[in-house]
Amino acid sequence: LSSFKLHSKVSPCYTNVADFESILETLTLLTKTFFANYGKVPFIAIASKHGNPCGIAVSWKTKHKTIIKALYGNPLAIWGGEFICNFKIDEKIAKILIKNSGRKKLLGDSHWLLDVIVAPFFSNKALELLTKRKNRKIFSNSNLQSISLRFSKWSYRHVRGGFIKQPHPDYILSKKNINLNIKPLTNHIFNDMLIAWAASFTSFHGGNEVAIAKNGSLLTCAGGPSTVQAVSTAVQRINEMGHDTKNSIFAADAFFPFTDAPELLVKIGCTAGVVPLGSKQDKIIKKFFLKHKIKMLYLGNRIRGFCRH
Repeated sequence: LSSFKLHSKVSPCYTNVADFESILETLTLLTKTFFANYGKVPFIAIASKHGNPCGIAVSWKTKHKTIIKALYGNPLAIWGGEFICNFKIDEKIAKILIKNSGRKKLLGDSHWLLDVIVAPFFSNKALELLTKRKNRKIFSNSNLQSISLRFSKWSYRHVRGGFIKQPHPDYILSKKNINLNIKPLTNHIFNDMLIAWAASFTSFHGGNEVAIAKNGSLLTCAGGPSTVQAVSTAVQRINEMGHDTKNSIFAADAFFPFTDAPELLVKIGCTAGVVPLGSKQDKIIKKFFLKHKIKMLYLGNRIRGFCRH
């Protein structure tokens, strides 16, 4: 993080740096995964709150569409949050990141009040506009638009009397090593799988994260003490934002121990998903999705998200 240039006069606090690191991890995972599968990387925009993606959008054609889709994944939660993208922020984009009329129609206030904004480059006019908010931290690093982003080597966590460490998760989801139950797998579906998978594997909402995506953008991600409660919360958030979930794609960072969560996902119209194996009920879970013609991508039973553990 020390290689990023800080453009604002106010230094980031502990919370800013922690959130910055988390959203950068999501961008790194998406960048490496798209490049591994396509040999190139689309425009990527991520809006988050406390490092948890509330909106992710990708586009191979236009960067402006990714801005809007990312901000409107959960416009209520993103207020006061963070934003990162892999393309230059110009005056037009800066104005959208400051306020948008669509947010006022939804929530009565047009301002996003983003605390942290990160991009490869900023135009002079964009910086002039974005730095008007005194406490906003603005960072740039040209490597954000390249494939040279790297994962940390180790994950550390402080415990009483010391710390624990383990190798940092660096699994890349690839068409070459997937276990698919129904073929074929179109790029359209796979791209949404990648978005939902990256969100669920790099978010922490209390555990058992489940993310739902559609048409190149994240609709929501939620967690809970149980997987079925995580899905219930995700559905509640989607309904609050008025998103259409027909033909949506889901991803979970841990296996499904029962069919209760899958039943909810089928009910809201999900047609494909990504989930790790590892449950004693794997055969029952597979049979359930096959019965409902849900296109499933199964990960090995040791490939789980468990972010920030």
